Amino acid sequence: MLSSTAIRTIQTARTALETMNLDVSKLIVTPELLEQSQGQWEGLDRKSPHILEAIDEMRRLQIEFCAPEGESLRMVQKRAITYLEPHIERAKEQSIIEDREVSLVIFTHGGLLQSVLQYYLQSKLCDAWLIQQHNTAINEILLNENGVSLVKVNDYGHLIFSIPDLATASSSSADSNEELKKPVLESFQKE
Repeated sequence: MLSSTAIRTIQTARTALETMNLDVSKLIVTPELLEQSQGQWEGLDRKSPHILEAIDEMRRLQIEFCAPEGESLRMVQKRAITYLEPHIERAKEQSIIEDREVSLVIFTHGGLLQSVLQYYLQSKLCDAWLIQQHNTAINEILLNENGVSLVKVNDYGHLIFSIPDLATASSSSADSNEELKKPVLESFQKE
């Protein structure tokens, strides 16, 4: 069980683990699973002059672009995969030794998840932003001798019964489709 060091992520992890009667003390908290750093842009309005001036460079560099003192999407993916691979290998080994499936539970952020999912799907990294991620969504990747299978992506059905307004909001596909059309600049997340 792995989590980023962001307070909201740790809170989500603890709540989920307690709900599933799992040992919260086994949660490994690491900065390697933090969201993409926006560097000097962290906390700025997305329409600030600094960001608006960089639009052409963003389009040109795409996955290589990073805010001043921040990270590019490629850097985020490399950081995440470098950290996760040893955990995945240990889970695979444990699975073979114990002759059972072993789960690796990761509590992290949308942008990082998008880049990890893209890596295992082996699609273009510049298309990672197309993988929608709602807060507290569940993604399930199956890694076994047959390769990689994506079992669940952006599953947030567990919220529909917990938050009454979400059931109403999710039934309006027109509203949710409008969310998908927001400009790229609005996809930057604040920590």
